[in-house]
Amino acid sequence: MLSSQRLGGMEEAKLYKPIDGLQGPCKSPDHDLEHRKKMPCVQAIGQCYPDYQFTPETFEKLYCSDKFPYDEKLKDWVRKLVHQSGIDTIPSSINPEQFEKEAIPYDPSIPVDEHNLYRRAKDPWCPTTHERSLVWEKFAPKLTIGAAKDVIREWGGDPMTITHVITNTSSGTHMPGLDLAVVDALGLKNVRQRICVDNTGCYGSFSALTVAQAFCAAEPDAVVLVTCTEVCSVHINKHSKDRSEILGNIIFGDGATSAILSAGKKGDWQMSPIRMVTAPPSTRDYVSVKLTDQGYLLYLSKYLAPCLHTAVKPMWRDMLKDALGVKDSHDCDWAVHPGGKAVINVFHSEDLEVDLSKEDLEPSWDSLRHHGNLAAPSILLVVKACLERTAQTEKDKVFVIGFGPGMVIKYYGLTRKE
Repeated sequence: MLSSQRLGGMEEAKLYKPIDGLQGPCKSPDHDLEHRKKMPCVQAIGQCYPDYQFTPETFEKLYCSDKFPYDEKLKDWVRKLVHQSGIDTIPSSINPEQFEKEAIPYDPSIPVDEHNLYRRAKDPWCPTTHERSLVWEKFAPKLTIGAAKDVIREWGGDPMTITHVITNTSSGTHMPGLDLAVVDALGLKNVRQRICVDNTGCYGSFSALTVAQAFCAAEPDAVVLVTCTEVCSVHINKHSKDRSEILGNIIFGDGATSAILSAGKKGDWQMSPIRMVTAPPSTRDYVSVKLTDQGYLLYLSKYLAPCLHTAVKPMWRDMLKDALGVKDSHDCDWAVHPGGKAVINVFHSEDLEVDLSKEDLEPSWDSLRHHGNLAAPSILLVVKACLERTAQTEKDKVFVIGFGPGMVIKYYGLTRKE
C-alpha cells in the first residue's frame, strides 16, 4: 500500500532540527577492530590526462579579452588570481588555440568538438549544456579507460582476476555509465559487481574507495578496480561574475586516476577505514556544483579554507591516532588534497600546530602546480607520490585527508601490512 505522507502535510514543528557543530567521525563501538583487519591494500595507482593544457596565460587571454563581459576591476582580479594561484599548467580536453581566434558565426550543422566548443556557440563563447555534454561524453570514457589500463600495467596482475569495478565522476553524466565503458574496453569477464559512485566532488575518490573497502571486507578474494574522472574544461562560463564562480572555472582541470585494491600480503600498503566529518548546515554551499543552462556552475567560497582550518584544528591529533595509531604529525607522511593554494596553506598555519613544512607537503604542492585541482582524481596523485617517496622520508605511514561539497572532510591512513 502506498504511503499517504506528502510534503504538504508535514508540520514545521515536527521537522528534524539541524545538527550544531561538527558531526563525526562515527564508527562501530563493538566491531571496529574486527573491521580494520578486513581492510584492503592499495596495490597500484594509475593516471591519464588529455592532450592539451591551460596555463595562466590561457585564462588571462580569455577572461581579460573582449570575449568575456568583465569590467577592468574584475579583469585585474583575474590576472592576479591566475598568476598567484600556484598553478603552472592544468590538463585540458579543450584545445586552447580556439580562444585566440574569432568566434564562428553560429551554424548548427557544424559538429561540436574540442577544437570549437566555445567558438561555435550561439551565445558566443558560452555553449549550451547539451553542447558541453557532447565533449564530456567523448573524453570522460577515454580518460577513464586510459587510467584503468595504466593502473593494470602498474599492478602487473591479471585483469581477468578483477572482480569489482567502481567509477566516479562529478563533472558530467551519461547512462550507461563509465563502469560499463571500462568493462567493455578492457574485456573484463569476471566482474561480479560494478557501480558508479558519482556526484561527490573533490572527495569522490574517498567515496569510491569506501565502497571498495566494503566489497573487500565482504569478499576476501575481491580485486577491485577504482577510477575517478573529471572533464571540467567544458564548464567555463563567461556569465560567471561572482569571484567564487570564476575561481571554480579557473582552478579545475581534466584527468583520471585509478587504483587496484585487494587483500594483499605482508608489506603491502593497507588502508584504515575511511572516516567522515561533516560541518554544520551553514557550510553546505561553501563547495558546490549546480547544473545550469550553460553547463555546471562550480563554486568555491572564500570561506572554504577558514572552515577547513576551524574543523581540522581540534581534531587532527585524534584523526592521526584513529587512522594510524600515532599522535605526532611527523610520524607519517601527509597526503593533503590539492584543492588550491589557500587550502594547502591551512596545513602550514602556525595556529593549527601541525608543524608541516613546504617540503613535507611537496606532493600536494607539486600536484597543484602541474595539474591544478582535478577534483576527485587529485588526491590519488598525491597518495601515489607519497608512497613513492617513503624510501626517502623513511616513514612507513601516510595520512590522507581531503574534503568536498557539504562541507565534508574525509580521511584514512596507509601503513605496511603486518
